Amino acid sequence: MQKEKKVRDLSVEKLFQVFTNKLNFNPADFLISSKEEELSNFQKNAIEKATVIMKDNIIEEVQSFGGNVKKNEEKFKEFEKKIDEELQKEEYSDIKKDLKDYAKKAKEILEKTSVAIIPVKEMPWMDVVFRTVPRLVFDKKIQLLDAAIAYYGEIKCEVSKPIIFGKIKDEEPLFAPIMGSIDLGEYSLNESEKGSKALIFPYITAIIKCFDSTVTKNHLTKYSTSFQRHGDPVCDFLMKNDELMKAMEKIISGIESNRIDSDIAILAIAIPHKASKTTLVLVTDEGEDLGKYTRCFEAFLRFSAECCNVPTQVQQIQGQMAPQHPSGMMTPGGQELKEWTADELALEAQKRMESQPDIPVWSEDDLAKFAEERGTGLPEGMEMWTEEDLLELARKRQGGLDIPEWTEDKSLKECVKCGYSLRPGWSKCPVCETPIDAKIESEPVEESIEEPGEGSEEESSEVSEEKENN
Repeated sequence: MQKEKKVRDLSVEKLFQVFTNKLNFNPADFLISSKEEELSNFQKNAIEKATVIMKDNIIEEVQSFGGNVKKNEEKFKEFEKKIDEELQKEEYSDIKKDLKDYAKKAKEILEKTSVAIIPVKEMPWMDVVFRTVPRLVFDKKIQLLDAAIAYYGEIKCEVSKPIIFGKIKDEEPLFAPIMGSIDLGEYSLNESEKGSKALIFPYITAIIKCFDSTVTKNHLTKYSTSFQRHGDPVCDFLMKNDELMKAMEKIISGIESNRIDSDIAILAIAIPHKASKTTLVLVTDEGEDLGKYTRCFEAFLRFSAECCNVPTQVQQIQGQMAPQHPSGMMTPGGQELKEWTADELALEAQKRMESQPDIPVWSEDDLAKFAEERGTGLPEGMEMWTEEDLLELARKRQGGLDIPEWTEDKSLKECVKCGYSLRPGWSKCPVCETPIDAKIESEPVEESIEEPGEGSEEESSEVSEEKENN
């Protein structure tokens, strides 16, 4: 009962997600080759526009596929039956009338689902795969969005960890590492499976869905705020390439297309596969203009090429190459440091003194003078922060929150006895119970006993003698 109540309390959009997740609609089950049946006009036009921009590099026939209900009529009837059974559940009573068109919308998704496997030459991949990405969203009623496309393929090199590219509203776009596993929902990839991972339709679908996952977006925001967009060698290398960044910035995301309410959007990903020593690269574009094909492919091409160009030393820093002496001391970047004993250091110093007897020696005063002459006293090339820079860094580490400093409220009166701040309307102090209008009377000053001065020596001696006689 508790579980049902929890589902009913969800928002309409969340309830729609629960409904679609339970149906687990997989368009791959309804794909057919263009050789079996002619594709729909939407499918043919999308594939034609996707391939024409690389026609000079296509070396074999393009394999085209599209969703088809007629060729899979019995299978689709079973799916419709599954829809009806799910709608009978009480938890969907509030939106049941809005979901009655789901089967019709599912047919439209199949008619607008197209895939093309494009064999190319002189490019980072053996095959480029193109697909349309139609989506069903719920905003008072079910709507079909059919503008999104994706290019993806495997390159014959392996980056050290998954890398995503995304946009944060009012900030510069950036690459960021995924620090952990990728959120693929309920999908699980069999890494030992042979063949190109780019040809596994459900796997690609799970990757595209993960772009909208809060977990995936958190990787982007964490790298942007907690790490100040710096520190991962591969991401740093990619973001230094101006041409790549310009191409990636042009991509239309869910923010610009108004598909999502979030201020964060993921547009691309590179996923290494260690078994095959390859990397799957995928880029999406949600623009409605015809320029999206050129725009998306250019970003895909540059992103793939730069992943292949990641320097060997960057991969070493990321830990792909094992150290020669695993027991030695390592830097955070993965470099081995030689360990010296005190005797070895003394011996090395003695050798240098003998080989270079005229080597200059600096005193502390000399070093201080050199530091003063250099201006800041910092080694050459070392970055120096101003007070404003430090305040900005502190603000970013707080997640962008503007937390004001505490100041004394001078409008409040103080208790005349204990000094506690008194709010308007109080009749007495809550600490010492002193009335608000009370006044502290001045305490009487005790009379001080005069010390004998120079003129009272005689009187003092008389008093002393009298005490002795008594």
